[in-house]
Formats: sequence, C-alpha cells, structure tokens
Amino acid sequence: MLRWSGKEGDDGRLRCALFADELFGIDEALARVADYFKAAAAGSEVGRRLLLLLGPPSGGKSTLVIRLKRGLEEYSYTEAGALYGIGGCPVRESPLHLVPHTLRAGFRDSYGVDVAGELCPHCRTRLENELAGDFLRMPVERVFISEAGRSAIGTYAPHDPNTADIADLVGSVDLSRVAEYGDEGDPRAWSWSGTVYAASRGLLEMIEILKVKREFLYLLLTLTQEKNVKVARFPLIYLDETILAHTNLAEFRKFLQESENEGLLDRMVIVQVPYTLNYRDEARIYRKLILSAPAFRDVHLDPHVLHAAAVFAVLSRLHEGEDRDVDLAKRVRIHGGEEVDGVHHNEALRVRNKERSPDEGLSGVSPRFVINGLSHAIIQSSRNSISTMDLLLALKDAIDSDARIESSRKRRWIDYLVLTRKEFYNRWVKEDVHKALFVSFEQEVADLLEKYLDEVEAMLDNRQ
Repeated sequence: MLRWSGKEGDDGRLRCALFADELFGIDEALARVADYFKAAAAGSEVGRRLLLLLGPPSGGKSTLVIRLKRGLEEYSYTEAGALYGIGGCPVRESPLHLVPHTLRAGFRDSYGVDVAGELCPHCRTRLENELAGDFLRMPVERVFISEAGRSAIGTYAPHDPNTADIADLVGSVDLSRVAEYGDEGDPRAWSWSGTVYAASRGLLEMIEILKVKREFLYLLLTLTQEKNVKVARFPLIYLDETILAHTNLAEFRKFLQESENEGLLDRMVIVQVPYTLNYRDEARIYRKLILSAPAFRDVHLDPHVLHAAAVFAVLSRLHEGEDRDVDLAKRVRIHGGEEVDGVHHNEALRVRNKERSPDEGLSGVSPRFVINGLSHAIIQSSRNSISTMDLLLALKDAIDSDARIESSRKRRWIDYLVLTRKEFYNRWVKEDVHKALFVSFEQEVADLLEKYLDEVEAMLDNRQ
C-alpha cells in the first residue's frame, strides 16, 4: 500500500503521498515507519514486532495512524490491493489456510507459495460439519477493508483498569447461541466481536497502549510474535495482523522504570515522533488546522502571523545550553533551512542532525496550544483580521493563565515571545520594506532610462 501511494527515492526510502498534505516536518519518523513495513513485507523478524509510536501530545501520532487506515481502505478497492478471504469467516482468513498440511509442500513446489497459518476454529467446524471436509467447496469472497465496518481494521482504547475486560480484545461466549449449538466450546457459539478479530488481515490500533493491563500487553505481544491468541475452550487461533500502538513520553518513562517490562520492550520497534523543529513546516500545520475550521477561513492574517507563532513554538522545543556555539535564534533559522552568517556548513549540519541534543522536539509548546491561542485572538478581534502582535499578545495571555505551566517555564516562554518579535518579526518587516522599496526604485530607474533614451534619440535627430 505504501509503495502504491508513493515512490522510492534514490536513498531507498519510500516517500508517500498518503502523508503529504497531513503531516509536516516529521519526515524521519515517516521514513522509519515505512522502513518497518518494508522489512516486515520482506518476511524479516521485524514483522513479528509491535510498532510503537512514541512522542509528545499533538505531535502527529494519531494522524499518522489515521492516514495509514484510510490508505488501507482505499487500496483494498484497487486491483493491486485485492484481498480475498474465506466467505463467512469471522476473521476473514486467507483461503490458503484450507490447504491441508499434507499438500502444502507440493503446493509450494508447484506455485512457489509458502502457506503459513491454521484454519480458525469456526471455519474448521464448518468444514467438518457442513462440507464433509471438502475444502474446495468452501466459499471465497473479496475483502474490502473498512474501519467503520470492522473489517481488517480494529481500534482499542484503554478503559478503567478495574473494569477493563479482556473479552473486549478476544471475545466471549455468546449465550444466545449456546442453546442452538448445545456446547459453549462450539466455535459457532463464540462471539467473535473482539478487536483482535476485527483487525485480522489488516491493522490493529492500540491507543495509549501502556495504560492497558499487563495481561493485555502479553496477549498482544504474543499475537505479534507468534501470530496466535489463546482463548478458553479453543486451540490457538492464528491471526495475521499488524499491531500499531502509540503512547506519550510520560507513560513510556514510567514503563521503563519497571524492570519486568524488559522482555516486552524487546518485542517492540519504537519510532519517535517528535515535534518538528522547522518553523516553516510548523506554520503549515497551523494553516491546515485553520483551514479545517470554516469560521476561520475568511479571517485575514498578517503575512507573518503563522511563521511568528511557529518560531515561538520551535524556540520552546530547543534545549538551552546544549549548543553554546550557536545561539537559539540561529538554531531556529538553521532548522528552518536558512543559511546563517557566521555559521559554517558543517556546524549547521550538526545542528540539523541534533547531534548534541537528540531529545530536542520531544517537549515544548504543542501545535494545539498555539492554535488555541490563535483561535482566542480571532474570536476577540472585531476587525476580522489578526496581526502578528495580536497573536503574540494572545499567546502571552494563554501562558499567563495556564495553571499547568510552572512559573520558571512561563517566564522562559514569554522571553521566547520577545525573542520572536526582536530577532524574527522585526527582521521580516525590514525585509518586506526593502523589497517594496526595491520594486518601486526599479520602476523609477526604468522610467528614467526610458526618458534618457528619448532625450538621446531627440538630440541625435536634431544633429541630423
């Protein structure tokens, strides 16, 4: 699906149009996610690891997963993405599972296809009781992926640990069918409504995975590693799906402190999804969010409003004192792709690669905080127009009134607002004035030149 929605660059990395208009400034994280799926598709052990997206709030983790799910849905309707399953199977399993083990070696020799996996208990019972073991009579149907239809996409959000039930993941006995089939152990009397079954042949999203019960984690990691789940009264149930989870840094740090989690961590591929440090990309995020609100689309914004807000956000994400050779303002410009006087190319490259401060971007002001401030400024404005100073004042008010922010951080962030105005906004305005004067002067010079040439031509005519 990722190959279908993008192309591979000269560096061997996939660049997907799937994310192009939704996610900005996290190219490294997107490349690592693409590398995970590329390695898994090649049959490596990476495919037996849970993919965990780790990052600060409002950093793009959920959006990344949503785009993957929408991409899978769209891809399943194409010829290239055609997916087939056993008709009536609650887990939409591959029809190849019907091939008996005694025939699989010959099947591989004839068609070059290795068959992995076992029939689910439901289909095995149907095959034996309804079709007399004749697997060629089992119906096959095309599978269209749909999150709304719980077809090959499942989503699980954590509940209160005291009330969470593992049946939400693996299902339970359907008492209404026990009377019909006469046995709680009959697979046809089982409720296959669990989230892991909904995700079979596709993607299982685990929201805030580290908040779930430990028994849930072990079940999920066993599913990832062995592609099996075990429920009472049934043999192992084979499920082919990718588990994509996400969590925030606070939960992850608590998880790291517990030594018994070492084995769980070893079965995860962790991809950090930090805030972007490129203020131009950050401004694109704000523009996307503003355009998504119909009431704000007609508001006139000062040309520098979004970039000023983005510079402030990036300043809050950089670590002071981590790079004394280059001050904060210059580092913001370097991350923004600008050439800065007095900074050597190698030094700029080192700053962009975060060699001295790899954790930059994992904390600081979130896009959501800035958009809240911008929304407040728009609502308070009676002119249907917002200037950069309006925004900076709105952000200052938001910082002052936020009880979650400690005093020292408030002072530091307000200093960043001042720095944004002095080092960036003032420079941008001067550049605008210079450009305007240059355009005006250029026209004046052209007019003078034309008059001069007319005079020269007149003088030459008089001499003749």
